[in-house]
Amino acid sequence: MKKSPSDKTRHAKIQIIIPERVAERAATRYEVDEYGCWISTYSVASHGYAQVGWQDARYRQVVTAHRASWVYFNGQIPDGMTVDHMCKVRRCVNPLHLRIMSNVANARGGGGLHKQKPVPTDKKCARGHVVLSYPSGALHCRECAQEWARRKRFRQSLSKSGVGLAS
Repeated sequence: MKKSPSDKTRHAKIQIIIPERVAERAATRYEVDEYGCWISTYSVASHGYAQVGWQDARYRQVVTAHRASWVYFNGQIPDGMTVDHMCKVRRCVNPLHLRIMSNVANARGGGGLHKQKPVPTDKKCARGHVVLSYPSGALHCRECAQEWARRKRFRQSLSKSGVGLAS
C-alpha cells in the first residue's frame, strides 16, 4: 500500500516552543508541600500531570506544567529529550526535582520505582508460597501469578482454536 504525504506528517512530532510568559506562570503558581515539592495549582488532566495552556492568534496549545517550569528555569527542551520528575510527584514544578533525559532513557525506566526488586516477606499465600513486597507497597505471590497467567494463555489458545473446555 502506498503512503500519502499526509501519512508522514500525521506521525511527525512537532517541537512545542513554550512562550516565556507561560513558563513564568507555570513556575510561579504553586504550593509547597512537606517534602519540598512545588505542587502546581493548575488543573490536573486524567494522566495526573498539571497542565497550563495559552492561545495565540492562530492556535491554542496546552503543555504539562513541569515542562513549562523547566523552560522558565533552564530554557527550551531540546528535541528528543523529556523532563522527568526525580521525586515522582506528577504535579511538582520544583526545578530541583526535575531532570532532563532522553525519551529513550525515560521509556526504559529512568530510575523509577520499578528498578527496585521485590523483597520476600514472612507471609505465605493460600498455597504456601512466599509473598513478595514490591516498592509500590503491593504484596503478591509470584508463583500463583505465573500459574494464573499460564492458565489464562492456555484458555485463550483453546478459544482461538475453537475448542471449548468441558464444564
